[in-house]
Amino acid sequence: MTIAVPDVQESPRVEQAASQATWYAWYVVFVLTACYTLAFVDSKIPFILVQAIKSDLALTDTQLGIIAGPAFSLMYAAGAMPIAKLSDRIARKYVIAVAVTIWSGFTAAGGATHSFLAFMFSRTGVALGESALTPAAHSIFADYFPAGQRSKVIAIYSCGIAIGSFIALTVGGALSDRLGWRTTLMIVGGVGLALSFIVAATVREPARDLSTSGRQMSEGSLVALLSDPAIRNTIVGGMILGIANGSVSAWGPAYIMRTFHLSAAATGATYGTLLGILAIVGTLAGGLIAGWLSNKDVRYGFRLLAAAFVISTIAKIISLLTPSYVLFLAFGAISAFLQLFYPGPTYATIQSLAKPNARSFASAVTMFCINAVGIAGGAFLTGLLSDRLVPLAGAESLRWSLGIMSLMSAWAAIHYWRASYHLGRRVKAIG
Repeated sequence: MTIAVPDVQESPRVEQAASQATWYAWYVVFVLTACYTLAFVDSKIPFILVQAIKSDLALTDTQLGIIAGPAFSLMYAAGAMPIAKLSDRIARKYVIAVAVTIWSGFTAAGGATHSFLAFMFSRTGVALGESALTPAAHSIFADYFPAGQRSKVIAIYSCGIAIGSFIALTVGGALSDRLGWRTTLMIVGGVGLALSFIVAATVREPARDLSTSGRQMSEGSLVALLSDPAIRNTIVGGMILGIANGSVSAWGPAYIMRTFHLSAAATGATYGTLLGILAIVGTLAGGLIAGWLSNKDVRYGFRLLAAAFVISTIAKIISLLTPSYVLFLAFGAISAFLQLFYPGPTYATIQSLAKPNARSFASAVTMFCINAVGIAGGAFLTGLLSDRLVPLAGAESLRWSLGIMSLMSAWAAIHYWRASYHLGRRVKAIG
């Protein structure tokens, strides 16, 4: 199921091949989802280690925000679109295999650092590797599956966000308490080497769909991509939503440990487990429900997302106002569940609108805006606000910072609603 975009045509070759999707096509989805899961383990694990890293390296919240935000996003920006264009020209499976090796090596190297600058450099290496994965993976999916199945496939792939975050918080927290944060990073980094070999040895590069789309978009053109109002509002909405997501994902564990005085292991076992499970359900539900609604009316899928983001904002603010950890978990879980409706419908729509030989590029632009600008920016701004609010809020500065950043979800809802309007106009123009 997908956000149907009627002006995009699939070639008969691709429709025929994908309609007969074999177990092997789903095996590729499984392997690339495993890569995406590992990517989020590597990118999120410092968040459960944050208190130990802060103490050992004597860092401020602003420095931690820089590491999670600009240090990550700048390298992500440097690599995402150039590597995506490369993925549109060479075997994508080798791009992915090399990417997994790079980010895993830098994750392990982070465990050997002893200064702010050295640790920041290790995280930029992780960003460089991870910037190559999703554009290439989305492009591969588009060649294995028709438009009608992409939302479901990308929703399954996007579960790597929740699964990886869950593993990072639960396993990472337990390993940190037992072995220390340095050994934890080295263990996690080592896992990637085996996975990169599996990708290179077992994933077959699919033939590319070279059909033309109804919208003639020049290959790799940022101007042409953003000139489409449906695409532009989808990307901008995803970016703003990313700010809210980045804020809570980076600073949620620290907030719990500071406010409710839990250990890293206890935080991961409760917060990580609950949110991880609901995030998986939310990601799948968003892809399936939005796809089902969009088959009835192209506007309904994104309108569902807009409503979900407004409710999510309210739930997040309530969670930050309550002194009860149980209520914090309950409302935080509702917020996470609803916010993670977005991956399947968002990326599937971009893939359906983009020209086949520019799909990696279109995915890279979307991913860069959501992850590098949005999520990384949210992490940085939250840390910066937390330090700046200390004179006014004291020990409550992080709570207020998280509350302010949570309002971004409601702003994102406006852009998703506008995107639904433009998708509706597209259908009327064709009809």
